[in-house]
Amino acid sequence: MARHGESKHFKRSAVTNSLVVPRKKYKYYTKPFPGKHSDRQGVSILGFLRDVMNVAGNAREARYLIKTGLVSVDGKKINEEKYVVGFSDVINVKENYFIVWLSDKGKIIALKQDGKADSKKVKIMSKHKGKGSKDILFTSDARNLAYDKDDVQINDSVILDFTSGKIKDKIPFEQGKEVIVFNGKNAGKTGKIKEINGYSVLVSGKDGEFVSSVKSCMAV
Repeated sequence: MARHGESKHFKRSAVTNSLVVPRKKYKYYTKPFPGKHSDRQGVSILGFLRDVMNVAGNAREARYLIKTGLVSVDGKKINEEKYVVGFSDVINVKENYFIVWLSDKGKIIALKQDGKADSKKVKIMSKHKGKGSKDILFTSDARNLAYDKDDVQINDSVILDFTSGKIKDKIPFEQGKEVIVFNGKNAGKTGKIKEINGYSVLVSGKDGEFVSSVKSCMAV
């Protein structure tokens, strides 16, 4: 028989390595819709609420939070359980704010914030000239930002305000800056930039120096 549409679930063994999935607890796992994070770097909001944030004991409880409008991602209400979330996203559940981050082992974790979080850090992946004097900045969470200044460069990080949708601060990607690796074999490692050499960067971390791709490091 013909298959009608793509599979709606992963087998547990196929879930991203960034997510800690309890062994033998699930045979299948909710597959996130395509979005700003790949399915190898992101997880469905249902899985995140249940298995990372632990604010829902099961899928039914997670669906209730989502369907009743109690969950927001980056300042916007989410009503789809397969919405993909990933590194640096800001999750709001019942006025509690969490940032999607990585442990030093590269696993997706939730960092609870003390107060309201109305902005996030993103990396500038590319930069192009737009209409007039504006630049178009493409970010690590798949946004296109129109920017009318020339003080943000490729690989810099910016702090994006959710209410205005505008950049309110920037962090240059340069020697001495703190970074976190958000992709690749060194995902989750942190340290200070010691040297930038073309497409690679030498980082001094707590366990010694290591080399990573510039595109996989975000200044924080």
